Amino acid sequence: METNYYRNYSPALGKDVEMKVYGHAGRPLIFIPCQDGRFYDFENFHMTDTWAPWIESGQVMVFSIDTIDQETWSNQYGDAHWRICRYEQ
Repeated sequence: METNYYRNYSPALGKDVEMKVYGHAGRPLIFIPCQDGRFYDFENFHMTDTWAPWIESGQVMVFSIDTIDQETWSNQYGDAHWRICRYEQ
């Protein structure tokens, strides 16, 4: 299975963000991890095994993205105004 890792700077967030792309062609599918999850959860939870037939046949390409939950929704001790502003970024 073709897998590519990307780490790019986000001007909106002011930091690097990471993602992985699985597959070489097909309909795009976005994997957004559960709260506080990371882009690598798709692989860690063996979703690559489940989706392998569709990914390898070129029917889908999975884009597994990162979140900033720990800076927004899950940051219990952060300033509420800053958290929502960060979320909107």
